[in-house]
Amino acid sequence: MTARIGLAVIGAGRMGSNHARLIAAGAPEIHIAAIGDVDGDAARRLADEIGGALAFDDPLQAITAPGVDAVLVAVSSIHHRTIVEAAAAAGRDILCEKPLALDLPATDAMLAAVHRAGVRLQVGLMRRHDPDHLQARARIAAGEIGQVLLFSSRQYDMDAPPAGFLDPAVSGGIMVDMGIHEFDSARFLTGEEIVAVQATGTVQTFPELEAYGDVDTAVVNLRFASGAVGSVELSRRVAFGEDVRTEVHGRDASVFVGGLPIAGGSSIARPGGIAWDPTPPTRPRFAAAYTEQARAFARSIQEDREVSPSGADGRAAFVVSLAAGQALRDGGTVTIDRAGA
Repeated sequence: MTARIGLAVIGAGRMGSNHARLIAAGAPEIHIAAIGDVDGDAARRLADEIGGALAFDDPLQAITAPGVDAVLVAVSSIHHRTIVEAAAAAGRDILCEKPLALDLPATDAMLAAVHRAGVRLQVGLMRRHDPDHLQARARIAAGEIGQVLLFSSRQYDMDAPPAGFLDPAVSGGIMVDMGIHEFDSARFLTGEEIVAVQATGTVQTFPELEAYGDVDTAVVNLRFASGAVGSVELSRRVAFGEDVRTEVHGRDASVFVGGLPIAGGSSIARPGGIAWDPTPPTRPRFAAAYTEQARAFARSIQEDREVSPSGADGRAAFVVSLAAGQALRDGGTVTIDRAGA
């Protein structure tokens, strides 16, 4: 029997707690051995809730706790580098929430540290493990839609962001915090690189964003290396509910991922009709994706193979986010090579 992976969850806040609960309930390949958070009470509460984990008020101690083989990083993005580099130095494989960091030099330093240590780094762009996205990707890769012509996606949140999260110094702003998922989905589903972006946005819901130079509603236009084009819509808040939908249109057919909150799933539309594979409406959006990304991470360790999405994938989506942010501020078209220079 393959040994379970001992995992240290660093961060006992909203994301860390969600990860820990989903892993404890649905990832038999993993044993959560430690919880680390500077809020020791939060770490102890989460450890007690899932059972069988040691709690630490020093996250760095959790990394080297007995039985820990790997680390899941779910602290604020501004602290990712400290935890990732410490985990790499300790020889632990790493699953890090997106983005790796909030600037490119820090991102590259983290990737270099991981490379020197010879450990795995998987980035928490969980849609690559979402069953609906995987099915759509398989159809596109198999050539079912023909040449890709157009990509379209939207990500609308319903609940207000956590306190302080509107500050780009904490979250990276709308393009990094939200847009990075869409840009990675575009690369993953189409199998193509984004080469240029244009962006526009406004402040309509959270006026405090004016002081930060960010927006709460935005549209980004994409151009791919093949000549295909795309658009991404982002909103910090809409009233009717969380809405994440993606479409990829080709010469021969179109694939659709997601739907209204009452109608999830994936489908393909081609001449003659539509084949729809529904997702039960009672399943929380992306719960399966978060669980499956942790399971895939563990299996990569057990089977001694590469992880996906890799650190390079995380960097690529982040560079597009930086380009979109620059286009939002300055106007015009920003090429990806310019943003990643």
